[in-house]
Amino acid sequence: MQITAITELDAVNEMLSVIGESPINTLENLQNIDAINALRILRLVNRQEQARGWSFNIISSLTLNPDVLTKKIRWQDNYLFLKGANGEKLIRNGEYVKDLANDKTSFTEPVTCEAILLVPFEEMPDAMRSYIIAKAAVAFQTRYFNAPELTQITAQTLNETWMRLQEYEMTNNDFNMLDNMDVSNLRER
Repeated sequence: MQITAITELDAVNEMLSVIGESPINTLENLQNIDAINALRILRLVNRQEQARGWSFNIISSLTLNPDVLTKKIRWQDNYLFLKGANGEKLIRNGEYVKDLANDKTSFTEPVTCEAILLVPFEEMPDAMRSYIIAKAAVAFQTRYFNAPELTQITAQTLNETWMRLQEYEMTNNDFNMLDNMDVSNLRER
């Protein structure tokens, strides 16, 4: 038996099962309106949740190199958030990175920044994929079917997956209660 990662197809089929719809075999050339809507919601929720920044998609020091000829830095599709190491506010300006504070799109030196990157669905940790599927299923079911009994069941699943995701984050980070500002202030008294 081969165990494979949960794919976008698996996620869409899980969302369809919530409303009692039959599974689909592929995401290519979708004709099923419910499947199209489920995939759209899944991708939207995925992007929104990853934009919050998690242990698996935050890069604390990413170097962006300008093109030698144009002196511009091309914006990559997987950039969700960029903040320069010196506090620069880096945003998307067409196809390129723009330093908003200095109103410039040309860079003579590489820019070091903190980044939040969009990770492909299949490469995310299981806890995150489960959470995104549950959250997308709640949104999908509420928007297109809106059955109160289903909302209660999917909301319970959402809460369980949220707790598992928080456990994952706690396990994979060096959180320390003493690093909390409120706790530090109390210790200094």
